Parts: sequence; structure tokens; C-alpha cells
Amino acid sequence: MRTDVELHEVSETSSDRRRHRRYRSSVPIIIRSADGVVKRGISIEISESGLSAITSDSLKVDDTVELEPIAGGKAQAVVRRSTGRVYGFEFLNLTAEQIRLITESCKRLPVYKGNSLAI
Repeated sequence: MRTDVELHEVSETSSDRRRHRRYRSSVPIIIRSADGVVKRGISIEISESGLSAITSDSLKVDDTVELEPIAGGKAQAVVRRSTGRVYGFEFLNLTAEQIRLITESCKRLPVYKGNSLAI
């Protein structure tokens, strides 16, 4: 049986080079840009290091935003990628408690499989 660490880390030999395994999570989120403009979105997947979300609003890669709710509060993130209206965010400066809460919630979620949005 694999340990919790093994379940939450992606193998270096995996074709997915992410630091953490991703889990399906579809919840409404608020995306607040640096100038305070609020945009709404829906998350697709989450990991201890970031999440992907869909929004009808445009975002710029490398912009820093605030995401909410993340682990019961707010989290800073940088927009790392965009494909159409799907954006990838990398969390910045999470507290140890936020990381713990994300890790615990991921244990209750199904694993996100690759690049497919199939449910």
C-alpha cells in the first residue's frame, strides 16, 4: 500500500511533471486582480501548489491575483498558463495551515486524470 506522501506526489518518471498530484474540485471562486477588480470563476482541479479554473473574464499570464476561497480564506497566486478561458494558477506564500487544509481536502477528492475535462 502506498503512503500518503506517495499518493500526493507525482512520480518523476510520470509524463505529468507537476510537483503535486491534482484532484478534481469544482467550486465557485473569486479572482481578484491587483487593481481590485473582481472576476468570478469555477475551479476545475486543485493541488497543494495551485489550481485550474474557468472564467469568462480575461487574465494575463504572469499577473498576480488573489483567489478565494482557498483553504477557508484567501490566497495569492500567479497566473501561469491559459488555454482559452481555462487558467492555471500557482499559489504563492501559503501558510503551513493553508497547505495542511488543502492536503486534507485533497484526500477526499477524486484524482484529476491528465488533460481531459471528462467527468
